[in-house]
Amino acid sequence: MLENDNAVATQIVDAARGYFLRFGYSRVSTEEIARSIGRSKKTLYKHFVTKEALLHAVLARVDSEAQREITVLLDERGGDRVARLRGILTAVAVHMASTHQVLLADLRACSPELGQQAWRERRQALGALLTPVLREAVEEKVLRADLAMGQVLSIFFSCVEGMASPLDVAQEAPSPGGLFATLVSLMVDGMRLR
Repeated sequence: MLENDNAVATQIVDAARGYFLRFGYSRVSTEEIARSIGRSKKTLYKHFVTKEALLHAVLARVDSEAQREITVLLDERGGDRVARLRGILTAVAVHMASTHQVLLADLRACSPELGQQAWRERRQALGALLTPVLREAVEEKVLRADLAMGQVLSIFFSCVEGMASPLDVAQEAPSPGGLFATLVSLMVDGMRLR
């Protein structure tokens, strides 16, 4: 019976995700990834022409998983708008701190251009999720309209990136959001319409 190409590609991305997020990009070989799932490098390269292409598939997967989780929060309507905004920002902070830090640090060291590209793509994807939420809060007169939301998000992302590592988040389980409670409160309170 022939295996479905999509199933094999998914298996490869899943294995690479585990390795890249745990060890970084430069410390993992494609041979190691292929071997971990009982495949050959040839099979891996059939699905992903380069290691960089595999990296992009991994980053896309991680970000789409986060987008799905955050979209659930975005779809919840009603209730306290400020509490909703705090919940969404906390979920984004936990995602950022728990998934990419080791990988991004390694990319910045071994391949600065690729690291910068991954860093920009990550921020753009999360910014695309959060911008409509912030605009909606402005329209509902929950947040101030005089703030440049792109700059606000950039400051928020920078703070999160500097605050916690995946290990910090893991040590705070089952409630890692507590790591970011003060930051989220400062952000939301600073943006609130008085």
